Amino acid sequence: MKKTLFLLTALALTTAGTSFAQTAVQATGTNAKQTARHYAKGKQGPKDPAKMADHKAGKMAKELGLNADQETKVEQLLLARQQESATLKAKYGTDRKAGRTEMKAAHDRYETQLKAILTPEQYAKMDKLKGEHHGHGKDGGKMKVKAKA
Repeated sequence: MKKTLFLLTALALTTAGTSFAQTAVQATGTNAKQTARHYAKGKQGPKDPAKMADHKAGKMAKELGLNADQETKVEQLLLARQQESATLKAKYGTDRKAGRTEMKAAHDRYETQLKAILTPEQYAKMDKLKGEHHGHGKDGGKMKVKAKA
């Protein structure tokens, strides 16, 4: 009787343990690399600013319809901004309040230079996309609540 009860308990625990085991995310197709990078976050080390600027410029070119000259200028601007941002972060460290005015001035300079590169239509589209991306789209980033009928 005790052996049977022991075997049933062991079987139940084994079954319960395997049913709660996590499975690896299987990603296929074009998102496989992105998914792998997402789950490996923190294990990569610092990213290359030039690659990041190139990636973002390419994304902006696709979304805003930039020509080759605009894309090159935007990439150079993004790289300069990243380098300046890194310098300011190193200068002020975790004390963000101390460097706030300098960081705001750098951001305003970046926006002015970007506005000079893009056409007014492209800049307006970028502002719209930026607003939607940050949850400030047409509904202000708020969830809609359905009224009960």
